[in-house]
Formats: sequence, structure tokens, C-alpha cells
Amino acid sequence: MIKVYSNYVACDTQEEALEAQVIIINAMSHIPKICEDRDMFLVHHELGECKMQELLNQGGLACK
Repeated sequence: MIKVYSNYVACDTQEEALEAQVIIINAMSHIPKICEDRDMFLVHHELGECKMQELLNQGGLACK
């Protein structure tokens, strides 16, 4: 099962986690960078809970 929170996604399996990570990082690559530090950008992304759920559902991952 995948649970989406405001700033992270919790997955039961490593396979789900890898799939979810690819979907979210691909979406984030289209968000304009807000700073040079990649780690900081990943922590402070602008996707939000609803957008992450939408992206994961479109990618075939059922979210709860």
C-alpha cells in the first residue's frame, strides 16, 4: 500500500518505492529550480499531497 503525505510517500515494498520515486522525480524535474542545492530542492519541492497522489495514480500506483 502507498500512502501520500504532504512531503513524502510511504510504500510497503521497495519496488513500490522505486516506482513512486521515479514518477515524482520526473515530475519535479519540470518544476523551475528554486535553489542550486539539489538536496534542498528535493526537500522543498512544490508538488503537494494532491498532486503527488494524482501523478502516482496516473502511473498505475494505487494510493491510499
